[in-house]
Amino acid sequence: MKNIKSAVSVLFVCGCWCSLANAQSLASLQQDIAALREDVLSLQRQNYRDNAENPQKSSDVQVRLGQLEEQMRSLNGKVEELEHRIKTFDDKVALINKDIDARFNLLEGKAVSSATSNVETAVKFDAPMANGAPKSVVGDEVKGDVLEPIGSKDVAEIYQNGLNALKANDYKTSEQNFSKILNQNPNDKLAGNAQYWLGEVYYAQKDYAKAAVAFAKGYQNYKTGTKGADSLFKLGMSMKSLKKNTEACTAFGSLKTEFPKAEADLLKKAADEAKKLKCQ
Repeated sequence: MKNIKSAVSVLFVCGCWCSLANAQSLASLQQDIAALREDVLSLQRQNYRDNAENPQKSSDVQVRLGQLEEQMRSLNGKVEELEHRIKTFDDKVALINKDIDARFNLLEGKAVSSATSNVETAVKFDAPMANGAPKSVVGDEVKGDVLEPIGSKDVAEIYQNGLNALKANDYKTSEQNFSKILNQNPNDKLAGNAQYWLGEVYYAQKDYAKAAVAFAKGYQNYKTGTKGADSLFKLGMSMKSLKKNTEACTAFGSLKTEFPKAEADLLKKAADEAKKLKCQ
C-alpha cells in the first residue's frame, strides 16, 4: 500500500508538471501567433498605403507578408501538436486514476464496480500486489507521447488527395493536405514535392508573395529532390509577378548553374524568361 501511494504521488507530481509545461508551451505559441497576426495586419495596412505610391516597396511588403503567414502556418501546426499531446496525456491520467481506484478497492477487500473499473478501457490484472506498485501505475502507462509522424503509405494518400484537390481547383483542401505532410513528415520522400505543390496552390490563386516563400523553401530545403529545379524556376516566376525583376533574374540565371542536368525544356524556359526581362 505504501509503495502504491508513493507511486501515485510521483505520478501526480509528474502529471501536473507535464501538463503545466505543455500548457505553458501552448500559451507561448499562442502569444507568438497573436504577435504575428499583429505584424500581418500592420504590414497589410502599410501595403495598402504604399501600393499606389511605390509599387516596388509594395512588392517587398507582400513578400514579407508571405513569410509571416508561412510562420503562422508552421506555428499553428505546433499548436495542434501540443493540444494533441495535452489531450492524450489527460486521457492517460484519467485511465490510470480509474485503474488505481480499482486496485485500492481490491487491496482493501472491496468489490470493484464496473463504473470504477471501466471494463472497456481499464488495465487488466490478475490479483492485488501488496509488495510493490503495479506496473500499470509506474511502468508503461505514461510515456512522452507526441504527435506521431504519419506513415509513408498515409503520406502518399494525403499527397495524392492534395494533387486531386489542386486539379479540381479546391485550393483550400489542397493546401491542407500538403501542409499536413510538411508539418508532420518534413523528411518524407514526398515532402519536397508537397512543398513545391503548396507553392503552386498559392501561385494558381495569384498570391505570388506566399508562392515565392513556398518555392524558396522548396529550393532551400529540398534542393536535391525531384522538384528542386522547378522550385527555383517558379521562384523566379513569382518574383517576376511581384515586379521584383532583379530577384527573378537571379533565379533564372542560377538555374543552369545550380541544376545543369535539369530538363532541357525547363532550362530553355528559364533562359526565355531571362531574355524577356533583359537580364544581364
